Amino acid sequence: MLQILSTGILALLTYGYFSFALMFYPYDFFAEGLEIPHHIKFEKPLKFDDEKDRINMSQQDIILYDYFQPGIYKYDLFFNKIEKGKVYLKIFEITNNQILSERSIKKKSQIEVENKTDELRRFELKDEFTIFEGDWGQFYGARIEVWFQPADTSQPEKKIMTKNYIVQGWMR
Repeated sequence: MLQILSTGILALLTYGYFSFALMFYPYDFFAEGLEIPHHIKFEKPLKFDDEKDRINMSQQDIILYDYFQPGIYKYDLFFNKIEKGKVYLKIFEITNNQILSERSIKKKSQIEVENKTDELRRFELKDEFTIFEGDWGQFYGARIEVWFQPADTSQPEKKIMTKNYIVQGWMR
């Protein structure tokens, strides 16, 4: 009986120690072994403070910015002729087509839009969003999709733009 009790206590202590230690283990293995494909064109996010005010677009586009810390981003959209609604991002790791931080990015990347003219207009994300998969310095390819939800919610959402960027995750 004593042997069973001591084995149980030892197993419980070992399990508790490893559970506690791994909870604070800082390494995220998501991006380990991911390679950036050479046959796909990628852009790098711009530095938010350095480049933001110098952007002058002539066509519809999305510009991704590094913001505050690695893995934290902002973006600008340039649109003409878009009805009233919201845009938001869906981001996928490009080699496995795995969606990244789906709920938080959808919520944090929303921008209210409306532009009835042919003039190109800039729409800025006021908040920032975070890609949680991966760690600082572990760069990988991501496909950024811009989705539009019309103000009339009976209308379906639609993908309106796609662009590839090299991103990294935020170190927790």
